[in-house]
Amino acid sequence: MPASYRIAITDDHKVLTSGILDLLKILPEAHFIGAASSPEELKQLLRNQDADILILDYRLRRPIQETHELVEWLIKHRPSLKIIMYSNDDVSKAFRDASAKSIQGYVMKNDEPGELLEAIKTVAAGGQYRSSSIRAQRSLHLLNEEERIRKLVALLSDREKEILVLIVEGMKNREIAEKLNLSLNTVQTHRRNIKDKLQAKTTIELRIIAEIAGLI
Repeated sequence: MPASYRIAITDDHKVLTSGILDLLKILPEAHFIGAASSPEELKQLLRNQDADILILDYRLRRPIQETHELVEWLIKHRPSLKIIMYSNDDVSKAFRDASAKSIQGYVMKNDEPGELLEAIKTVAAGGQYRSSSIRAQRSLHLLNEEERIRKLVALLSDREKEILVLIVEGMKNREIAEKLNLSLNTVQTHRRNIKDKLQAKTTIELRIIAEIAGLI
């Protein structure tokens, strides 16, 4: 962890900002450089001072698109800035690709105060952090998704499961037809039915489903 780091806050609730400032007093290595209540104020703050970490409220009483545009601006103009997204719920799925990589931490506002402190210390040390409540929600989501997939796979006949395995192993329709002594048209029909039942569009999706269901 660096000997010291500079922190900025962007939140339009002064009470929350004040609470965060009180928390920062616990971290002697953290130096608060300023707070902003809007994207425009943050940009002006960063033009005048350098920051290492930004605690960013996802909702600034503005359209969510403005937060995403702000993140894109930060990626372009302050690529070394580490962002901790502070929100009422898990918003990690709202960010993709370059935006997702630029956000090192996610903490929910109803988390214990120690979660934000841990996020700051982890991010300052170069790590990634998701609060325990977000991790718990993700685990539950994965369990629910696995259960959903198993129910879909249970809709397949034994022959369809057999063909599904051959598909994800990379075999073409004609090869499957020859191996199973079926007509090409029958294999093609099975393939369409498998995709429909599993609600999958690509072979990659079929592979993921087969893996989760334990077929391969």
